[in-house]
Amino acid sequence: MMHGKDSGERDALWSVLSEAGLPWRPMAADDCLLAIDDTDNLDSRGTGFRARELALELAQQGLARPLGVTRHQLLVDARIPYTSHNSAACLMLTDAADPAALFDYGRGYLRREAAAGSDAGIVVARISEVSESVQRYGRRAQREVLDKDSAYALARGEGLLIDELCGEGIGVIGALAAVGLNRQGDDGRCLWVRGLRESAGQVMAVGALESLGGLSLRTPCGRRLSGADELVALGQWPRAVFKDGRPILLVEENTDGPSNVAWRVVGREVIKRH
Repeated sequence: MMHGKDSGERDALWSVLSEAGLPWRPMAADDCLLAIDDTDNLDSRGTGFRARELALELAQQGLARPLGVTRHQLLVDARIPYTSHNSAACLMLTDAADPAALFDYGRGYLRREAAAGSDAGIVVARISEVSESVQRYGRRAQREVLDKDSAYALARGEGLLIDELCGEGIGVIGALAAVGLNRQGDDGRCLWVRGLRESAGQVMAVGALESLGGLSLRTPCGRRLSGADELVALGQWPRAVFKDGRPILLVEENTDGPSNVAWRVVGREVIKRH
């Protein structure tokens, strides 16, 4: 957990990133995915933070605008070296004229920010380039122990940009997997959606949440909230999951709150199942 100055820096990042980013919308064929993995050590900021920071820098450099950042859980196995959770992060980017420029900037960022002892990897692809084979690779990385040669062979065969930046470079496995899982559209949770984290603790209308971050609000059973004026208590840990190819904020009936606030975000334990 971050405290004091670190917490303030993190909160400031949310605000600035939301100003630079856009509400989520369905990605076009020429939009890009940029994924990173294995950037941290036990004493450093995690890959999720680095992904959000990179998204902000890409926007500030005029290279792309972020639509969202997703987290994807990979296989946890004693044969796989990882820092804490073995998860990878994927940036959803629009207004990106040149994937090679994203790739070059991302490599420079990881050389600068990846922690000592990490094994950082990066993959960049246009949406139209992420084949079913890459999507299947993402699922395999959640069930099997894979090697980086398999990641290089598949990525290069599909024409994707892939590189390792430090250490053993095994982060290319998770980076390629994250691209596939994001494109598959039914995995993980969102590390960043415009305006959501900085709205923690607030009560907001369904319509306002949809406009702010491009969210869809649903119950765990799949019922979509359609009343724009219905109120939702966001709680202290509002996080969207990534299902049906979009960020979804899961809500439940607010049984112990004010009578005019019909809904609340589900508990952290439910969100973390994704």
